[in-house]
Amino acid sequence: MSYSEIRMPEKIRNPHKNTATNEALLRLKKTSLVSSIYKKEMDVENIRKLFPITTEKVYLNHASTGPMTTRARNAINKLLDIYQFESDITKEFLESAEEETRNLAAQLVGAHPDEIGLVKNTSQGLIIPMNALGWEAGSNVILRKGGFPANVCPWIYNLPHVEKRYIEVNNDETILESCKNALCERTKAITVDWVDFLSGSRVDLKRLGDFCQEKNVFLFVDGIQGLGALQLDLSELNVDVFSAGATKWMFGPQGIAIMYISKKLLSQLNLTNAGWLSAQWENFHHFSEIPPIKQSTARYEEGTKNLLGIFGFREHLKLLLEVGPDKIQERIFHLRGLLVKGLKDTGCVFLSPLDNERGSGIVTFKPPKEASEELHEKLTKNNIIISYREGWLRVSPHFYNTEEEIKKLLENV
Repeated sequence: MSYSEIRMPEKIRNPHKNTATNEALLRLKKTSLVSSIYKKEMDVENIRKLFPITTEKVYLNHASTGPMTTRARNAINKLLDIYQFESDITKEFLESAEEETRNLAAQLVGAHPDEIGLVKNTSQGLIIPMNALGWEAGSNVILRKGGFPANVCPWIYNLPHVEKRYIEVNNDETILESCKNALCERTKAITVDWVDFLSGSRVDLKRLGDFCQEKNVFLFVDGIQGLGALQLDLSELNVDVFSAGATKWMFGPQGIAIMYISKKLLSQLNLTNAGWLSAQWENFHHFSEIPPIKQSTARYEEGTKNLLGIFGFREHLKLLLEVGPDKIQERIFHLRGLLVKGLKDTGCVFLSPLDNERGSGIVTFKPPKEASEELHEKLTKNNIIISYREGWLRVSPHFYNTEEEIKKLLENV
């Protein structure tokens, strides 16, 4: 069976409320190719052949940009050949690539394909439902002060007349507790980063989502620093909007992202940026009569999509599902544990939570002796790639990294 043969069941209802949905999703997970390729044991040595960057660098910077695999590059090159030597792209060709990618994305996040939109970046995946949601006079939104700008700027620029209630989260205080303190009867939405870009601290989406449902508040999530590294099943969570670009933990390419809008919320949204490809066209031969609009999240895909991005992203989604999100998270946390232990032994100061319950694939620290910027420069010269952010050093290994690479980093700290 190939991935092009995998399709979600046709009739699945609201994944938040209907047990038939969860059963259908479970059947899909059991019968798909996901369980076959790397299920028994992860062959890291073989997987690393897909990442040519490993021949030149110790790359531990996936919270910044994920390196493209040979599989994705080959797929993009094949599409470029079609553009150059055939040129005419048919409706069937377009929709086949889009729908397969949509189905794979739905499987990765635990959703129905009707809840998945293919957009250009994380910001767009938040902006579309944000603008489509009706905001009554006097309503407010809760957001985190110091969060990544992709989940701050859109709320400021697009909703200038909506009150912003900023929360600050201390080490001894959870996002949920801060939201409880900021919430009032006029709060319409809460927006959070699933994983903080700097500290790597992870939000408990189950607890926060349940709280939002109890208070009749919509929950928006920027998931770019978690998806691809951490397991996720949105069918088990009360999340209304989840957006994640491909460019980091999902290896890219840039310019393509997943936008999830729950069926519960979709039914309440206005049409804001609908275009000609929001319609259910039977073919591209007759345009005299405008067909009805799509009844899925795809209605917000208003025009021609980034097909090159889709072709590359499709290969990376396949890879993540073939290896298995559970195996990926387990591997990342294994490497994370080695990293944390080694940095502790050298006397480093941590910004990241050190436990796996609150932690993620990100470990952020300061060295005990030299300045962070100086150590970053030294590591870069030695082809050990991490990030320097806000005076801290941020390390973000992925499942194909090795224990030897972590050791090499520690030897230079």
